[in-house]
Amino acid sequence: MAPTTQVDSDIESQLKSAIYLMVSKMVEQDLTNIDKEISATPTFVASLVELVYNQLLNLGEDLELFANHAGRSTIKPADLYMVTRKNDILTNVLREFEENEMEK
Repeated sequence: MAPTTQVDSDIESQLKSAIYLMVSKMVEQDLTNIDKEISATPTFVASLVELVYNQLLNLGEDLELFANHAGRSTIKPADLYMVTRKNDILTNVLREFEENEMEK
């Protein structure tokens, strides 16, 4: 979804900046753990950021659609489980996380 207003464009820019920061840190950490002589090009990191950003947009749209289909305006964990329903391991990890958060 393309930004329609200046505010949307600003939000998109801020979100991509935050994603870039996290992705670049994760790539650096992983490369350090693998081999100190390996590096990632800025193009690789930027491509990975675009991939993560687009996946987040798709996830958000899916969650919104599942909540709307259930007649709700609020996204619930059940909506996320609908997204992960074909990945049992991920679903179980998320359910455990939810249970641990409920216990706090």
